[in-house]
Parts: sequence; structure tokens; C-alpha cells
Amino acid sequence: MLSEIINKIETTSLLKQKLFEQVSSFFTELEKTCREVAVALQKESHEVPIPVKIEKINDYEFLFRVGGDVLVFILQSNIVRLSDDAYISKSKYLKDDVTLRYFGQILVYNFLADTLTYGRLDDPGYLITRILINRENHFFLEGDRKIVFEFPELKENPITKEKNKKLIENLLLSALNNDLLAPNFNDIMLISYHQKLEHTSSMGNPKKIGFDFFAKNRE
Repeated sequence: MLSEIINKIETTSLLKQKLFEQVSSFFTELEKTCREVAVALQKESHEVPIPVKIEKINDYEFLFRVGGDVLVFILQSNIVRLSDDAYISKSKYLKDDVTLRYFGQILVYNFLADTLTYGRLDDPGYLITRILINRENHFFLEGDRKIVFEFPELKENPITKEKNKKLIENLLLSALNNDLLAPNFNDIMLISYHQKLEHTSSMGNPKKIGFDFFAKNRE
């Protein structure tokens, strides 16, 4: 029993520790890429200055504000293993080496800038993409279909600086291209005085039309 415990610690636990270090490093590089893209956007804007800002919250989260949208990047502290039922687990690449089925995760949410500015706690955020990275520094995406299909399958998709930039630009376009939908008049026709006092800035608050999400086998 003790030897089994030690073997597990020396294999799986060590793998998870090293993988988290890799993903943390990638998260840092992703933030640097966001800053580079922000600078490039400001340099390329000829008409009016583009409101762009990067905010580091902590080692596990940073924000990329562009216009009326905010991308929230979150590094998950836990390493996960894909289930046997996951479509990608059935690929030869992962079947040949089970250690490649462990992944670090980075989540990217889209919020309205006003949600953060006015602290509107009930406003929704949309998970545009989930980035999963294995020990070979290969990654795949789940989320907005238009972004997912811009990148190869896991085995042929190692992390590169060029792909980081391409990913960030696609995330920004996805958020900015997704228009706001006005709420139904009947849904906002009646409000309580408490709602008026507590949520003045969000009265009639619009919501995103919705993203075309992908989280299953490619079709």
C-alpha cells in the first residue's frame, strides 16, 4: 500500500506539479502578449484613441479592457484529466500516452465594461473559450466555434508566440462582434423601489446575443 502511494506521488503528483508550472508560465506569456496587442492597437488607431487597458488582478487573473468589453483571463489552480468519454481522449495521440490527458486550464470570460465599472453583480459573463494545455505544451480550445476552428487539432497544435497573438486577436474580435440584445419591454416594465435604488445603472441592461459555442467533436 505504501509503495503504491509513493509511486502515485512520484508519477502523477509530480506530473501535475510540473504541468501547473508550465501553464503558469504560459499564462504570464499570454498577459505579455495582451500588452503587446494593446500597444499595437493604440499605435494603429488614427481617428480617436482606443480605450484599451490591461489590469493584473493577481497571479491567477488579469483583465483586458477594449472599448465597451472586458476579457477576463483566469488561471485555474487545479490540473484536470479528460474523461474516457471526451471525444479528444479517443484520439491515438492521447491513447498512446495517458499522461498527455492531464491538462492545465485557462478560462477567458467576456463581460461588459460597465458591469465592472458599476459593480453590477447580477450581470452575466460569457465563457468565450477554455484553453487546455498538456505536458508537451500542446493546447486545444473549447468555446466560440469561430475561434476553435482557427487552430489545429491537439497533436499538431504546440504553443507559439504567433499563436498566442492570433488567439488574443480572435478573442477580441469575438467579444466586439457580439452585439447587445435589448431586453424585452415586458421584462423591465415593472420594478421595485429597491431595484431602482440598488440597480439604477443596470435598468434595461442589454445582454449579449450569444456565442456559437463548440465543446464536442468537430463536425
